[in-house]
Amino acid sequence: MGTRNLLNGLAIAMGCMLTWNVADAQESFETFIGQGGVEPIVSAIEATDDAGVFQQVGYHSICGDGNCDSCDICQTGGCDSIIPDAACTPPWWSHRTGVFGEFLFLRPGGTDTVYAIEQNDTTANAFPTGPVGTTAVDFSAGFRVGVSLANTYTTSLVVSYTHWEGDSQSSIARNGTNVLNSQIIHPSTFTTGGNSLQSSASSSMSFDQIDGVYRHKLFCTDTTIFNWSGGFRYGQMEQGLQSQQDISVATGLVTVDTDIDFNGFGLLMGIDAERRSCKTGMLCYTKGVASFLGGEWSGSYRQSNQLGGGGVVANQYEDFRITPVLEAGLGVGWQSDSGCIRATAGYTATCWYNALSTRSYVDAVRSGSYLDVDESIAFVGLTSQLEFRF
Repeated sequence: MGTRNLLNGLAIAMGCMLTWNVADAQESFETFIGQGGVEPIVSAIEATDDAGVFQQVGYHSICGDGNCDSCDICQTGGCDSIIPDAACTPPWWSHRTGVFGEFLFLRPGGTDTVYAIEQNDTTANAFPTGPVGTTAVDFSAGFRVGVSLANTYTTSLVVSYTHWEGDSQSSIARNGTNVLNSQIIHPSTFTTGGNSLQSSASSSMSFDQIDGVYRHKLFCTDTTIFNWSGGFRYGQMEQGLQSQQDISVATGLVTVDTDIDFNGFGLLMGIDAERRSCKTGMLCYTKGVASFLGGEWSGSYRQSNQLGGGGVVANQYEDFRITPVLEAGLGVGWQSDSGCIRATAGYTATCWYNALSTRSYVDAVRSGSYLDVDESIAFVGLTSQLEFRF
C-alpha cells in the first residue's frame, strides 16, 4: 500500500513539472520571437517584407536574408534532377522546355560598294565633280527560330536556326559633258569614255547560322540570373554584285559579276544575364556570344563586254581562315508569373571579323594584290522575340 502511494505521488509530481516546463518553454519561445530572434518562414509563392514590398518568387523566397548560401536551397533535395521534387517551387529563372521565334531587323555595315564616280573628263588630270554611285543594302528583315530542352531547372540544350538576307539597286547618270569612271571594271580596259552615259549596280547578301548550345546557370539572386553557354555553330554567308556601264562603241555595255561564299564551323561560347521584377513581370537582359568559325572564303570575278571588245577578265580566289563572330544584345521584356509566356525586344549587334567583303575583293582584283584581303562585316538593328515554355 505504501509503495502504491509513493508511485502515485511521483507520477503527480512529474506531471506538474512537465506542465510547468511546457508553459515556460512556450513563454520563452514567444519572447524570443518578439525580440526578432527568429523570422517565420513565409510562402514560397509570394511574400512581403516589413515595407510591403513583394519578394521574388523562387527558392530563395522561403528563407530570410542571409540565412541561405544559395538561391536554390531545394537543389539538393531533387530540383536538380530530371524529375524535380514536388516540394520545390520552380524559380522564375528556371530553364524550361519550349519553342521561340525571333524577328530580326538588321542593316549590314562595312559592305557599301562604290561602283562609279563622275568626273570632268577622261584624262589623267581629271577631277571628281560630285556624284558618286554607291550600292548599299539597307535595313532588311530576318528571323531566328529554335527549341530548348530543359534537363534540370539549371541546365538546358538549345538548338536554333538564323536567316537574314538583303539587297539593293542603284544607278547614276552623268551630268552635262562629264563622264563616269567605273570603280568595278578592271583598269586594263577602258573605264571612262565619252559614251559613259550611265552606270548601275545591284548587290545582295545573306547569312545563315545553326547553333547547338548547352546552357547552364552560373549564379543568381532573388531578382538576377547569370547563365553561361557553350556549343557549336555552323555559319554561311553569300555576297553578290552585278555592275553595268556603257563604255564605248567598241565594247558597248560592260557587265561585271562577283560572287563571294563562305562556309564555316566552329566553337561557340557566351554569357547572358537577366533582372526581373516579380511585382510587374518586367525584365531587362543583356547577352554576349563569341564564335570562331573555320572555313573557306571563295570569290569569283567575271567581266564581259556586250560587243566583245577588250576580251573577258576573270578571277577565282580561295582562302581558308578563322573568322571570329562576336554578338552583343541589350533589351527589355516581360515574363508571366508561370514562366510559360515570355516576350522581349531590344538592340543587337554582330560583327564578322577577318571576312572577305565584295569591295575588298574587287579592290584586290583591280590592283592585282591579294595580301591582307580582309574586312569586318557588321550587322546592327532591332530584335523582338516571343517564347512559349512548358
